[in-house]
Amino acid sequence: MKKIIMIVLLLEAYVLATNYSLFTDKRGRKSGDIVTVLVMEASKASNDTRTQTTSKDGMDIGVGGGTGALKWIPGAGMKAGVGVEFDGQGATTRNGQLKATVTARILQVMENGNLLVEGSKLVTINNEEEILEVSGMIRADDINPDNTVFSYKIADAVIRYTGNGVNSSAQEPGVLTRFLNWLF
Repeated sequence: MKKIIMIVLLLEAYVLATNYSLFTDKRGRKSGDIVTVLVMEASKASNDTRTQTTSKDGMDIGVGGGTGALKWIPGAGMKAGVGVEFDGQGATTRNGQLKATVTARILQVMENGNLLVEGSKLVTINNEEEILEVSGMIRADDINPDNTVFSYKIADAVIRYTGNGVNSSAQEPGVLTRFLNWLF
């Protein structure tokens, strides 16, 4: 019996020390709590356009030679023509996919119980910085028991994935190219 009482006392001390409850989950619910956002974004867009225009106008005026006593008047003629053709085509295809995790902080609890969250993560590998930023509004009910929420359940979501470093710089046009593009 003493062992059971000792175990209960130790368990109670652990619960008090860690602020852990045996009867509730550890989902973020209040301002300052942390939630893990599982970024699972995929997008695919395609656009194909074709325009074909043709317009033709014409005019023909002719005067034949005179008849009878007016045969001496030479024949006159006039022709005019206008033609316009246009053939335009365009196609755009874009695919994107982003899978990542980022921890976000609950900034504010709205009156209706929705949670305003914001978080960012900076990872540097070989002098290349990768920055992932997430913000938006989530419903408390959308937080999973393991304290995660999928990014597609964030309302007004803003998800930015950017980078700085040698590879990013190599993808930018040089100064002369940018100047010529600006000029023309």
